[in-house]
This record gives sequence, structure tokens and C-alpha cells, in this order.
Amino acid sequence: MSDAERRTLKEIEHRLSVEEPGLADALVAGRPRHAARTYALVITFGVLGVLLLVLGSVGPGLASLACAAAVYLLRGFTLR
Repeated sequence: MSDAERRTLKEIEHRLSVEEPGLADALVAGRPRHAARTYALVITFGVLGVLLLVLGSVGPGLASLACAAAVYLLRGFTLR
């Protein structure tokens, strides 16, 4: 990274910490801000997927289960 890019990144980080301190703290900590929402999404997609499979809608059921798995697997993922 060039010096100019580093300065720009530092300025963006500073502005974020001033304007949205809660978001900045959550990004630095590397964990989701609302774990309960994440698990609620996993449960909702999972139940919907099983229900759709039982009702015979294989494609949408598998898609819903895939969404549940993706949310679960990416629950603590952050970009650094």
C-alpha cells in the first residue's frame, strides 16, 4: 500500500470512529454486533427449508437450507 493510501485509510478509520463508535468497536472486535439476530435468521431459514422440503418444494427448500448454512458459517466473518 502506498503512503497516500495509508493516509486515506487512516482518515476513513478516524471518521468512522468519530461518527459511528459502536460500529467501529464491533469491526475492531471482529464479532457480529447482534448474535441473537444471526441465530434467529439461521433458525428461521432452517425451519423454512425443512418445511418446504416436507411440502415437496425441493429447490426452494434446499436454497433456504443453504442460506441458513451460509449465515451460520459467516456469522463471525469480518473483512480486514
